[in-house]
Amino acid sequence: MNKDIITFNNLLSIKESGEIMPKRRWTKDEIEDYRRTHGNFFYFNKEDANLLIPKALGIGRSFNWANPISWVVTIALIIIIIIRVVYKS
Repeated sequence: MNKDIITFNNLLSIKESGEIMPKRRWTKDEIEDYRRTHGNFFYFNKEDANLLIPKALGIGRSFNWANPISWVVTIALIIIIIIRVVYKS
């Protein structure tokens, strides 16, 4: 298998050295450390493969906005809401 091919299924990222390396899911402690250094309003971490991460404040989950699936889910929900409002019976 050619390792130079980047596929969506493997969720590959490219390190600064140019070497291709698979993304990994960060632990809760790593996410908290990242938030301390980068702020915690929006979580945007390209190195983290998690889609949902624990909220910084309160109970629940939030999106990792660097993950493209989070944008697809958000846009799909907005489209569903617009269609329901426009075609309200």
